[in-house]
Amino acid sequence: MPMTKEDNDLVTRVENGAPLGEMLRQHYWLPAIPSSKLEAGGRPYRVRLLGRNYAAFRAGNGTAGVIDEACPHRKTSMLLARSEEDGLRCIYHGWKINVKGFLDEAPNHTGDQQQFCKHVRTNQYSVVERGGIVWVWLGKGQNGAVEPPKFPELPFVDLPEEQRAVTSVEVPTNWLQAVEASMDSSHVGVLHESTTKLTAGSGNERVLMTKALAPRLEFEERPYGFRYAAIRDVDEHRFYARINNFVMPWYGLICAPYEKGPAMVFFSTPVDDVTHRAWFVNFNEHAPLGPTIISTAPDVWNSPPVPTGGAENLWGQNRDLMKRGHASGFPQHLATEDFAMFLGQGPIADRTDEQLCSADGAVLRVRAAILKSVREFMAGKPPTLATSPALDYRQARSVGGVLPSGSDWRVLAEQA
Repeated sequence: MPMTKEDNDLVTRVENGAPLGEMLRQHYWLPAIPSSKLEAGGRPYRVRLLGRNYAAFRAGNGTAGVIDEACPHRKTSMLLARSEEDGLRCIYHGWKINVKGFLDEAPNHTGDQQQFCKHVRTNQYSVVERGGIVWVWLGKGQNGAVEPPKFPELPFVDLPEEQRAVTSVEVPTNWLQAVEASMDSSHVGVLHESTTKLTAGSGNERVLMTKALAPRLEFEERPYGFRYAAIRDVDEHRFYARINNFVMPWYGLICAPYEKGPAMVFFSTPVDDVTHRAWFVNFNEHAPLGPTIISTAPDVWNSPPVPTGGAENLWGQNRDLMKRGHASGFPQHLATEDFAMFLGQGPIADRTDEQLCSADGAVLRVRAAILKSVREFMAGKPPTLATSPALDYRQARSVGGVLPSGSDWRVLAEQA
């Protein structure tokens, strides 16, 4: 059933006090920047989240911080600031803000400078580094909260560096288009047919998705969101099940293509209403990751590649390559194929006139989970999927495998 315009706005808009943006600010940790991008004593980077600009940096002592980009004094950009041992010093008048967001010095103020600094209003944001990412909680000082929300203890966050890799890139569309794609199993065998075959090695079960394009979907609600099995018959005696997890508000945990292989977590965070930042974490809980498309990315802050151009040049699609057998005409990366689809949907997809089918069950559940949470927040209640006592992010495990016909796919989940 298509969404109403009001509901479509509720699940997409994050700027200017939109309920979704305020809920995310209050109840979730947001990935800000890959840890490897920040150099001790180096330059700050702009991080735009939920329609507002921040400066992420690593002070000389190695501590990461996220502060408002605008200096509290005369509002020039702290991206231009000088990095010091424990903070950033604005080069306009010398005001210094430490990694926790407090004003330490205002050298152009006469009188009791220490007392003056205590009374200057600044926003202080909680920051942690885990899993190769600098995370920020923007709720403190914004909505009267005192304690940060539960951290997303996903399978990769405590792995050693050699077992995970992180990249991120900004994409000029709304965030939800990307989150929906991470839970859309039926597009993989169509859009990603050529990419899957090119990257699949011997024994890679993922190739089975290119042979059975209409999976049967079975779902289980979980305290963090839901998990579901996409089931495809291999032959009359066996079926292939892929169990993936949706973790509120934007995490898609995708199973490894073969036993004890490298898995993926996709998450797409709202930059503003019409822009999102796509995150890719490739990880292996069992062994060093080794060289992968993610671990060998040339720029962890700008990868995988986004299609170039617009509708006038089909977003850079290579039609000649399609004539030679490539399914999509976007050979750069699996994610580039996805990005092209998001761009084709427009800045914010219009869900009021969709004609959905049986394969869209997981997409509908993603929307329902977000709508439920936003409505709870609007009613003055803490969102259940962010605050449930049963919430345990460590239980989100995605796995796939071939089973005998008549088996229960949950056997795979229990093994995970």
